[in-house]
Amino acid sequence: MHITLGLKLDGRLGPSRPDILGQPVVGPMGLLGLLETWLGLSRPEVSTAQRVTSYLGHLRTQAAPSRFYSRSLQADSVGTSAKLLSWRDEWRLGGWDGAAPAGSPQMLVDMAEVEQIANGNIPPGQAERLAAVLAALETGRTPIESMRLVDPLDSFSRAWREVLARLPGVTAWEPEPQGEGLLSELQKSALGAVAGHLRPLANPVADGSVVLVQASTHEAAEHWLSAYCRQMPTDRLLVCESDGDSVDATMMATGGVSSGFRHVSSLRPALQALGLALEMCWDPIDVGRLVEFLSHPIGPFLRRARVRLAKAVAEQPGIGGDAWESAKQEIHGTENGEAILDDIAFWLEGERWNRDTGAPVDALLTRVEKLVDALRKRLVDDGPLNATLGAAIEQCSAVRDGLLELKSQGAPAIAPRMIEQLLEHATPMSSGNPFAPAQVGCLRAESDAAACIDSADEVIWWMPSTPQLPLPLEWTKSELATLRDLGVEVRDPQNELELLSQQWLRPLLVARRRFIMVLPPPGAEEHPVRQLLLKLWPDLKEQLVNLDAQVSNGFVGTLAENVTRTALPPAPQSLELGEPITVPTTDQSYTSMSELFNAPALYAFKRIARMRPASILEARDGNNLLGTLAHRVFEKLFQQADSLNWTDEHAVAWFRDNVDFLLRTEGAILLMHGAGVSLQRFRSVCEHAIRSMMRHLRAAKAIRVHTELPVAGELGDVSLIGKIDLLVELAGGQAVALDMKWRGDKRYADALHDGQHLQLAIYSSLYQQQAGVAPAALGYFILETGAMYVSAPDVIPTAQVRTPPPAATAGLIEQARASWSWRANQWAEGHIDVVPVGGGEDFNGPEGTLPVNGPNAWDKDYMVLLGGWEQ
Repeated sequence: MHITLGLKLDGRLGPSRPDILGQPVVGPMGLLGLLETWLGLSRPEVSTAQRVTSYLGHLRTQAAPSRFYSRSLQADSVGTSAKLLSWRDEWRLGGWDGAAPAGSPQMLVDMAEVEQIANGNIPPGQAERLAAVLAALETGRTPIESMRLVDPLDSFSRAWREVLARLPGVTAWEPEPQGEGLLSELQKSALGAVAGHLRPLANPVADGSVVLVQASTHEAAEHWLSAYCRQMPTDRLLVCESDGDSVDATMMATGGVSSGFRHVSSLRPALQALGLALEMCWDPIDVGRLVEFLSHPIGPFLRRARVRLAKAVAEQPGIGGDAWESAKQEIHGTENGEAILDDIAFWLEGERWNRDTGAPVDALLTRVEKLVDALRKRLVDDGPLNATLGAAIEQCSAVRDGLLELKSQGAPAIAPRMIEQLLEHATPMSSGNPFAPAQVGCLRAESDAAACIDSADEVIWWMPSTPQLPLPLEWTKSELATLRDLGVEVRDPQNELELLSQQWLRPLLVARRRFIMVLPPPGAEEHPVRQLLLKLWPDLKEQLVNLDAQVSNGFVGTLAENVTRTALPPAPQSLELGEPITVPTTDQSYTSMSELFNAPALYAFKRIARMRPASILEARDGNNLLGTLAHRVFEKLFQQADSLNWTDEHAVAWFRDNVDFLLRTEGAILLMHGAGVSLQRFRSVCEHAIRSMMRHLRAAKAIRVHTELPVAGELGDVSLIGKIDLLVELAGGQAVALDMKWRGDKRYADALHDGQHLQLAIYSSLYQQQAGVAPAALGYFILETGAMYVSAPDVIPTAQVRTPPPAATAGLIEQARASWSWRANQWAEGHIDVVPVGGGEDFNGPEGTLPVNGPNAWDKDYMVLLGGWEQ
């Protein structure tokens, strides 16, 4: 067997151009796996999370206050363990035996004392596995006949060099220019420059074998690449070190094929499931994460049930409110409803733990196991998801191993930050997009310049920009000197940088006929190879092909053409349908009636065509939520027996005793971390509003208060329904209809005074039809200030009177009736007005109708369907 080994070949994509058998191309971890298999040393894979938590136990055992890491361990235990374990593994690969002689720096002494108890008692890392391989090679045999190293031998760690020394036929591979003609001259000059002999080219590369390409956006460049590769087939290698998944997506969408770039991401839906599930352990609940957990495509119980609950939370942000219980009743009536309700009780209605003190390990383990069972069941039921669910199950197993290790160490509780870090270390590094594999006929591709070792007629290096440079060493000069005295080989960042400069040349060197560098959009950092090419050939920048501007260029012109700009259609002033439309006349609300009056096209979209914009489930917040919660406070307050006889302090005491339950079930956003100011504001406003309301009601000698009172009646031939926020019954049979608003004193006081209180007028008419008598007064109660504005004097003595013009309420009803008739007649003629936001006199109806104000700004998602997008 003939093996090719390189430091960056573990992530090689391929496919290889020649058919090869018995000639694997591998990186260090690939070769280690082969050696362990041949020597009988294979073992189950150990997750990083398990190794980190295991090492953490030994750090804690040695965590005296004098240790250099003690304070870091106390602040961030898992992060500190991961960092120190990486140091320890690096030193072991460099030859450290775990010792620190007398007089060594304190850091080395502390690490050595931890190593005395950790060595052999933590899952093996790469160094321990190589040591076992080295020992087995003394007596064991491998089928290796030769070994070709594409990176210098001294770039491998000491442990690897000791293993390679025991393998036969190890030879070095030296990159050579593969190009023809002028391209070959450029390649030789680049090699010389890296070796320290910078000599600009004597002759420009004018034969088109070197091309720089640039577009203003990534998307434009991706579309060019797809068209170019389809129309000019050749033996081509695509080198894409970042955003390869985006390139693949565009290639497939435009008729090409995917090269299978593996973009590792913890954002794969299956890999988010565990984090969201464990987030449900904490108190206070994060409402945003709760909605994500419920609406996420992958979860521990049926998605259809979770989406119903998500809608309930979006309506009433919390767990246990009326909307939540209603959703549970619906779920109970479905197939396996009882089992689903048990799952809901376990995941969402059970015990929670404080975010600062953490949760018991056993509780977290139980949740991990239940999620694994759900994922395995789905793995059986849903074959297409096998790849992504397999990675999620692997992630769960790694977190479970880490938690079991912490449990064996006697960890009392696990905080959210530790869970997040375990998830980070447990996420499989192979968790690329399982639905974007390499397809038949794909380009040869590589995701690292160092993996370009096979030549190709054409090489396209996709948007090289900011390179990842070697990290500086993290130890002091005295610590490094001691390590070297101990025979430990520590990596040299300067040597690593020199190796990188050689590896960066490989895409250029393997090009036989043409080398194309697709530059990132302007403004990105220039890659060192691009800078080198401009040093060798300064006029190269003049040869840059601009994909946006140079459509006539022969290199681009066959793939694109200028498109004549066409103006977008303006919004029409009306829709002429050519046939009559009947306006619905049953169970209309004030909202629907207002839409018909002010924006009939909007009414047609919503109420006739029943169109709905795409929406994202999210819990309400801001003043909208605060107003809704305050309405609920007064609704519950006046449901209490004899509440009208309470003192202000009694009513406020009731509020303080009951507000926490209301917030947990319907306003949990205000209980979240960081919402303290909003919570305090809500409590303060409600207490002030309760005191103010009780004083107003006492002054008016109110005998009963109805909240959310349903009313129904007729407006001409139209049946209307609605709910009055507060209907206050007074002695003598009088009543006052009040609308509660969170804020807006001046706006609503002026509306009442100017006779623009249409909604209250409609409700007054409906109440009169229902009760036989009109309310004695109409008004607004402003929660934020506690102010009350009413339309008549001497009804509520403490309220501020804003008397509308004479007969204003009856006039509004007549105008509403006329507006309805006007719109109905228009529709009967097949004519629908298109009113822009803001309305205007040009859109008003005949005399006696209400002014037309146009749609609300938030309804533009409907109105853009009619055109006028540029306005």
